[in-house]
This record gives sequence, structure tokens and C-alpha cells, in this order.
Amino acid sequence: MKTCWVFDVDGVITNPSEKRVTEPEILNQIVNRLEKGEPVALNTGRSLVWMIDRVINPLLEKVKNKRILKSFFASGEKGGTWITFDENGEMNYHKDDSISVPQNLQEKVRYLINSEFSGSMFYDETKETMISTEMIDGYPVEEYSKHQKVLNEKLQKLVDEDNSGKPLKVDPTIIATDIENQHVGKGFAVERILKWLGEIGIDPQRFLTFGDSLSDFPMAEHLYNLNKKVEFIFVGKSEIKKSHPFLIIKPKEFFGKGTVEALRSL
Repeated sequence: MKTCWVFDVDGVITNPSEKRVTEPEILNQIVNRLEKGEPVALNTGRSLVWMIDRVINPLLEKVKNKRILKSFFASGEKGGTWITFDENGEMNYHKDDSISVPQNLQEKVRYLINSEFSGSMFYDETKETMISTEMIDGYPVEEYSKHQKVLNEKLQKLVDEDNSGKPLKVDPTIIATDIENQHVGKGFAVERILKWLGEIGIDPQRFLTFGDSLSDFPMAEHLYNLNKKVEFIFVGKSEIKKSHPFLIIKPKEFFGKGTVEALRSL
């Protein structure tokens, strides 16, 4: 049974506090699956620049035969950007310009962050199709949340005043707030993954999806709604209150350690 492995990145592959891979066995396990010819995809809201630096380059150092990378895919910015590899293991970059946030709105948010919120957060210059403001590393989360609440109100006002005609939304998380096209998300990025699988001629019999937050469930939900055999491995600490029609696996460990535990058993 050929399996497609789909991973969120923050809190699943990288440590949520240190924002880097602290469980290198995860990368070894991914390489093992690629060597078996099984497709592996990353699905994150992070930029390609961030992902290449923190995850992909460390992974490439472990790959002996670059040809196996044809079965490796990385979606960034919730489906707005993505990376594929050709037969020789060369990296190719892709971007969907049609969902990009308007330039003038980017400039307004950049000015807002630099003039009013620079002590607690920063404007992520690496994003190409969306706007991201993120907590400064090491800043107290509780204190950041107070500033973020004020920021979110100001960002919503800017979105409401935008006259570009593009459907936009404000999407806050624990350590960041994004302005993005209403269509993007973990489920939207799954469509990118499925299209890529078709292009490389692989039709998996099942999908194993990994996430650490409730916002990752749309990966499995989208696949299930397309009648795909899917399971969800949840390595986060949140309580799952909603019932789902697919199997949910919860390792004893959390975050990267939970990912290692699951990969060893699957």
C-alpha cells in the first residue's frame, strides 16, 4: 500500500519554541520513506525561505541519491507558494500571483508594525503572497497577546478599507497574525499536493497527515471529503472536542517527540 505522508512543519517537524529541527530522526525517517518511493509533502504557512533554511537544507544534507527528491514536495504560505524537484534533484520554485495580497496593503501593515509594534513583533519580509506579523523570538507570549489584540483590530480595519476587490481575511495564531486570501489554508494546499501527485504519476492508497493544532485538521478533512483513505496523527496538546469520521492517532509524546514516536510505529 503506497502511502503519502503530509506534515505540518511548526510543532511537528520543528520545535515550536526554538523554531528549528531538534529531533533529527524526523528527517531520517522522511528520507527513509522517500528512498522507498513514497511521496512526502510539507504543508505550512511559513515562507519558502524559512522552510529551506530550517527544514529543507538540513534534509538535503541527509539525502545521498538526489533523484528520490522527485517524490518530495513543500507547500508554503498555506498553498500560495510551493517547491518541487526534477528528475535530477534540482529545486524548482512556484508562486500563485493571483492570490497575492495587494502591495499597498503590505506597505500599510509594514509601516504599522514598525511604528507602533516593533517592540513585540516584526513584519515577515520573506512572505510573497500573504502578510505575516510575528512575535519576536523570546518575547513573553502573554504580553505579546495583549499587543496582538490591538493589532488585530487595526489590521481588520485596514482589510475592511481595502478596495482591491480581493477576498482577504485576518488570521491570528498564538504567535502571529496573517492577512491572506480567503481561499488559502491547509485544505487549499492539499489541492496543490494532489495536483503534484498526478503530475509525477503517483496515486497513493492512503494519506497519513501530521499536525499539532486544530487548524491542521482541514488537511485530513479535505482528503476525506474527496473519498481518500486518510488518518490524522495529532502531536499537539489541545483537546480535540470535535468528532471526525477518520482515524485520529495521538502519540504519548507531544510535538517533535510525538512525530518520532508515530513514525517509528507506522
